[in-house]
Amino acid sequence: MTTQKLPGADAARHGTGDADLAIMLAAHSAFRRDLARLARTATAADLSDPARRQSVAAGWELFKRQLHLHHTAEDEVVWPVLRPRLAHSEHALSVLDAMEEEHERIDPLLVAVDAAFTQRHAGTGQNGGQADDWPGEDRLADVIDVLASTLTAHLAHEERDGLPLIGVALTAAEWRGAGFKIARKNGMASGGEMFAWILDGAGREDAAATLGSLPPPLRLLYRAIWKPRYQKTPRW
Repeated sequence: MTTQKLPGADAARHGTGDADLAIMLAAHSAFRRDLARLARTATAADLSDPARRQSVAAGWELFKRQLHLHHTAEDEVVWPVLRPRLAHSEHALSVLDAMEEEHERIDPLLVAVDAAFTQRHAGTGQNGGQADDWPGEDRLADVIDVLASTLTAHLAHEERDGLPLIGVALTAAEWRGAGFKIARKNGMASGGEMFAWILDGAGREDAAATLGSLPPPLRLLYRAIWKPRYQKTPRW
């Protein structure tokens, strides 16, 4: 079996695959969106302003939290349920191995960005930098660039080779069951934050596909509670 013969992510988005991957693809778009915001922060943000620092920190912490939940769901729920179904395919198993290995390579890069943000830099903030633990612009930009290039390459690899395996191995009902398992594991509050984060600035098509995946009561919760709660915190 080769991935070229499998239904791709775009096919799944438009309903020609067995599994609807709209939420997965929308989450990937949100990661790319926040990576762009993070890069702009490194080059343009005035981090000597306490309110700006707090806003950037809120965006960065949410990005890390969503990435952790996303990768944990894949490593603990999605890939394990695919493995027995695809045991006959050495290629498919090698793709799943690569997905997990790429996750492991990304984690240290998050730590590196944290270190850059907390590295004391003379001249940042008041009192000659003694009160603030923020890095020099170049170092922050460098580590963000490595994170962005590594994560975007992983997302592209997953969309090209990993996500199509879901449509091959699972029925639509089985894929929904995996989604319910992830939702129960993460909890309602976490799920609400995830949907509000995904839909932050989403395009019309992505927003419609994401909201369309929710049952009507949860759409009401999004509009009445999740979105307003999300918008109370300035980010980036």
